[in-house]
Amino acid sequence: MLKRVVHLLLLAVVFKGPSARGQAPVDPAFAAALQQKLDSCRSVFSVPGISATLLLPGDRYWNGVSGLADIYTMEPVDTAHVFQAASVTKLFTATIVMQLIEEGLLTLDDTVDEHLPPLPNIPGNTQLRYLLNHRSGLADYLQTPGAWNNWFSDPDSVWPPAQIIQNYSAPPLFPQNAAFSYSNTNYMLLGMIVEVVTGNPFHVELNERILLPLGLTAYFPPAVPVVGDLIPGWSSWTSTGVYDTDVTPVLMDCFSSFGYAAGALVSTPEVLARFTRSVMTGQLLTPASLTTMRTCSNISFSDGANGYGHGTMRYSYAGRTYFGHSGDISGFTQMSVHGEEDSVTITLSINRNNAPRGLVAAAMLGVVHQMLSVGIGDLPEASPAFDLFPVPATELVTLRAAELTPGDRVELISATGRVVRTEQATMQGTHMLPLNGCAPGLYVVRWHTRGGMVNGRVVVE
Repeated sequence: MLKRVVHLLLLAVVFKGPSARGQAPVDPAFAAALQQKLDSCRSVFSVPGISATLLLPGDRYWNGVSGLADIYTMEPVDTAHVFQAASVTKLFTATIVMQLIEEGLLTLDDTVDEHLPPLPNIPGNTQLRYLLNHRSGLADYLQTPGAWNNWFSDPDSVWPPAQIIQNYSAPPLFPQNAAFSYSNTNYMLLGMIVEVVTGNPFHVELNERILLPLGLTAYFPPAVPVVGDLIPGWSSWTSTGVYDTDVTPVLMDCFSSFGYAAGALVSTPEVLARFTRSVMTGQLLTPASLTTMRTCSNISFSDGANGYGHGTMRYSYAGRTYFGHSGDISGFTQMSVHGEEDSVTITLSINRNNAPRGLVAAAMLGVVHQMLSVGIGDLPEASPAFDLFPVPATELVTLRAAELTPGDRVELISATGRVVRTEQATMQGTHMLPLNGCAPGLYVVRWHTRGGMVNGRVVVE
């Protein structure tokens, strides 16, 4: 237990809340490029709204939103909106379990019957490792039709985890470690084991082990009711493919108790991103624990994930590997992953179910990698005497500088470093650079002065 106290004290020194992290937002041109891509994704993939967080190398971050929170009142999405985190909760639960293993209170070889009383359809010899990696063979209680009926008929009811297992469990699908089958039952049992081992309710351990040390705020209803502005979640209950029904009225206490340690968390994407980055960079777990979490079965998911570890999902984008977790529930699509190779964390929260998060993540990461590969995001700001407008630009961009002299060379450089246009200024103080033929994206405007050169950034739409 002393190890845990020391670990928490060290974290408390490092993390003192969002305002004390020493991080800075990306520069305006970088932000404009990300915003343009997010707006494009919302339109192309026909989702009501997206809230996104990117944590980047150099302690930079970007929070962006696009679209509507409410499709009827036309209320826009705001970065303050909280979303149902759904199965991203499992990454939190797995982290707590791995911490308890580090403290010697659990082992991966522990069995369910060592910590819990006999439960129907739960073989007592089921090991924790197979709960974590969904190779237990246990049937998913959420696939029992009666479970969903409760959400509709009595959304305000609260169910203890053991009672849910008692009422809605089904016989195992196969012996443990014989195959992979994603099951929320695994993480409900892990949450129950956390409570037995620690003597505390799950939400207390969640708060003391993760949220408080990292200076983060999230909600774990019904034990910790949602205080933030919960965004409506849109689903297609009336017509297939038409997402026009707000399902949050039935995602109340009954749903939350059924979600429990498998999916009850409610949060902003920024909180999910900061947690994901913290756990995946070794700030909450030892290297050995992280290796275990990231040891995956090769599984293909519909959203592009290609592996499942011990509480983590594995994704691949542009030859880079990302670990984290995604989540789905009626009205919500979630994803939060971190890449060790590029030190990029991306979290997407979408207020519609069945949204193509993998495609959105690929598009957003494409912008990030394009800029980081040539260092455009790190270029120094232009001097106060160097002004570019408008930003974003469409047909032309105007460079205005008091010292600009006829004959000075002005270049337009793509994100790949290619000079796509070179011109000589013809007027004193102002030069208009045409953008015809330029593909949308981020560009550098480089003005060669008598004393050197000055760089500016412009987004072309």
